[in-house]
Amino acid sequence: MDDTAPEIIVMARKRQENLVDVPLAVSIVGSDQLERDQIYNLTDLARTTPALEISQSFGGESNGGGRIRGIGTGVFNPSVSSSVALVVDQAPIGNLAFPQLYDLSAVEVLRGPQGTLFGQGASAGVINVRTTAPSTKAFAASGSVQFADKGTAGSEFGEQIYDAAINVPFSDRIALRIASQYRVESGLQRRMNATPTDPAGKDNELSDLGIRARLLIEPSSTARINITAEYGRRDEDGQTFAVTSAAPNTSPAGNALRNNLAGPTCGMTEFSARADQYCEALSSVVETEVYALTGRFELDVSDSLTLTSVSNFRERNFLNTRRDFSRNTWGFSARNERNDERANGFSQELRANYSSNGIELVFGGFYTDFAFERVPNGPRPFTFGPAASDNRIGFSICNAGGTACVPGRQPLFTREVTRNRTLSGFFDASIQLNDKIEAFGGLRYDDFNNTTSLGTNGLATNQSIELNDDALSGRIGLSFKPTDDINLYGSYSRGYKPPAVGTDPSGVLFQLDAEKANSFELGARASIGRVQLAANIFHNSLFNFQGQINRLINISGGTELISSPINYSKVVSKGFEFNVSGTVVAGLNVNLGYQFNDVRFPSNFLAEDSTPTNPLDIGGRQFLLSPKHKVTLSADYMQALNDSVEAFINTNVNYKSEVLYAVRADPSFIFPAHAIINTGFGIRESNGGWNVSVYVRNLTKQREPMAYFAPLVPGTGAIRSWPIAGLTARVVGVRAGFAF
Repeated sequence: MDDTAPEIIVMARKRQENLVDVPLAVSIVGSDQLERDQIYNLTDLARTTPALEISQSFGGESNGGGRIRGIGTGVFNPSVSSSVALVVDQAPIGNLAFPQLYDLSAVEVLRGPQGTLFGQGASAGVINVRTTAPSTKAFAASGSVQFADKGTAGSEFGEQIYDAAINVPFSDRIALRIASQYRVESGLQRRMNATPTDPAGKDNELSDLGIRARLLIEPSSTARINITAEYGRRDEDGQTFAVTSAAPNTSPAGNALRNNLAGPTCGMTEFSARADQYCEALSSVVETEVYALTGRFELDVSDSLTLTSVSNFRERNFLNTRRDFSRNTWGFSARNERNDERANGFSQELRANYSSNGIELVFGGFYTDFAFERVPNGPRPFTFGPAASDNRIGFSICNAGGTACVPGRQPLFTREVTRNRTLSGFFDASIQLNDKIEAFGGLRYDDFNNTTSLGTNGLATNQSIELNDDALSGRIGLSFKPTDDINLYGSYSRGYKPPAVGTDPSGVLFQLDAEKANSFELGARASIGRVQLAANIFHNSLFNFQGQINRLINISGGTELISSPINYSKVVSKGFEFNVSGTVVAGLNVNLGYQFNDVRFPSNFLAEDSTPTNPLDIGGRQFLLSPKHKVTLSADYMQALNDSVEAFINTNVNYKSEVLYAVRADPSFIFPAHAIINTGFGIRESNGGWNVSVYVRNLTKQREPMAYFAPLVPGTGAIRSWPIAGLTARVVGVRAGFAF
């Protein structure tokens, strides 16, 4: 085995650097691990590093849902900036995320405030995604097919995944790469009753389609043009959402709920943490489309100076025909119908990279413009207010036919228009003080503006609010390298997340204060042969943390769950992390990480299940969606069968201590400590030309949810769970791939 340390290149400081030279808490997962761990969407990324959690609830379906060291975005409102920035090929995605991942060269996860270089959407960290670039060297093609059948070999749902990529060099200066993925997931949930459009016993089906084209043009040896066009579409035939997953208690209300769920109009036959059975009177249908165009131009002005321009336009349309939140067939259901969410964003970055005589500089300017609007859909002219099933527009709590509604909860369409604009200037510097010590630091100035308008049951708006804010964020630190293969560092960072607009239970707009973070970190890196070691200690204080509270309140004689954004006074995240990765012995590649994270609710914080007569203080408890202990392991062992073929076995283990899945004092909303085990084995050509394997995700059938929700009927103990493929259910399948 060659003991030479491999050079691992990262872009954590917006320049190419060897990982061991970077004085930041950053990890990188390469294409080999992404493939063997079956990383197909943003949620899967949580299996690659202990500092990262992903939740597509709490607003995560639009901003990516990233949480680093326990801190992330916890608000549905579109004006709220992300806490963990999602960046793809140097272009920030903001609140325009699409969950699908394919044809990637690497994913970097940067911990702690990263606003100096990545902006006001990176107050907790960055997920930096690098797709595979075109190459002018040679023609290449690759593809794979993955198949699992529900009920076969213990698989609890079915999936089909088709990947393809082709690289075409037109000359030594022009190349094109086209990549695509189509994924179908079926049977994660099953509707037990018939609806006017679907038969009883129909499995839900979710399909994702992604297509990306990247064009590389090198007009000269000093200029490079990268143009990327991308399209993504998600169709959900029967939306996967929260269902009653715990049997109702034996109280009168619990018995009544049990009888209704098991009755002839609903037809549920079990209450299981698997969360696979549900009913709804009218079928849910939603779809999402994303379009993106990115242009990157790089010019080497001299050996020491490079200018870069990154322009990005992105559009995301969430098309909502019907979403049923209550999921019942016998009474009132909360539904959102016939309204779409349309959003688009433009960003422009101009920066310069300077390197000479031990000085590294990155400086430039950045502008982003994000616009969101909620509009009705369906046949025109729009009629607002009618409760009949074919005419409802907006949110309502009515029976299926619309003959009766909860008082005050007739269909209400909320017209919302939001626009965020940010203008920034930044610089980041690294100065070599001597051959062992480097000083680094930087500053960023953000000027932020938001305008939000709101109206009801019409296309006009009748109230509005404008926010203006500016802030200075940055970092400073020292790095000490006693040898070329060891790096010791310490830093202080200040993060910023701009103010946002919330809506109170009465429908009035209000300001959510800006969030600010102070983070201290000590870390070490070492490269020993073909193994990389890293460790860090961190303390991160967030002031005015932007969160959300959900409570049952009485409105016009009815009871309704209301979600309202709030500022938490202060949240502190502190702990340590270590990681070891590389080829530990011949044929065995390992990436092992552990994080201890003590992050708690602030003092005197009342849980969502509090009442005026029974306040429940959860101050000091471990924070939402944040395990105190987390371990991630990815390993691949290879044994040659002959000169050209090798057998392999791999595993991916993700251990978490107990996790709170709702801001509630009831211990039923805590999922216990557990490990998700994924594995696969097969044979492959030694040079990567082909591979065939069998895989299992969630081998032991753990029932980890995406989120927990309060019971459909209060006091019944029948909590609801939102399942997610690979975490709540097991899948067993086969895979075959090729590359040349």
